[in-house]
Amino acid sequence: MKVAEVVTEAIKPIFEQTNNIKLVEVEYKKLQDGMHLVVYIDKLGGITIEDCEYISKQIDAVLDDINPTNDVPYRLDVSSYGLDKPLKFDWQLKNYINKLVDVKLYKKLEDLKEFTATLISFTDKDCVFNIKGNNYSIERVSIAYITPNIEF
Repeated sequence: MKVAEVVTEAIKPIFEQTNNIKLVEVEYKKLQDGMHLVVYIDKLGGITIEDCEYISKQIDAVLDDINPTNDVPYRLDVSSYGLDKPLKFDWQLKNYINKLVDVKLYKKLEDLKEFTATLISFTDKDCVFNIKGNNYSIERVSIAYITPNIEF
């Protein structure tokens, strides 16, 4: 197993004990200053520095026990998932019902491969988007990713 997979499995119980902080993704990657283990978290209303500190302390004890890198030095970063990242889970999509999202498809739909639309609803199998007044049901397997629409 890869380091990120081992860590993900080991820290899942921590998030089962928190009321609202969710584990989104774990990355193990090389940056300019060495190896980094990055744990992305999210919650309704956004992540605070206190949330990151709390989760970091909880994770640190688990990582000491499992030694996922076999003594290779790394830096642990606990971070908010970020607004520009793809929405991967249903609990994230729920927050964007009736809001604008950016969608990228694997194949074109009526000459659209990338578009901004209102997310109307979703199921395990499809998502319904409103594009310029028309609703389109698109199978989830056809969607490369959905991200929040960020306007400046």
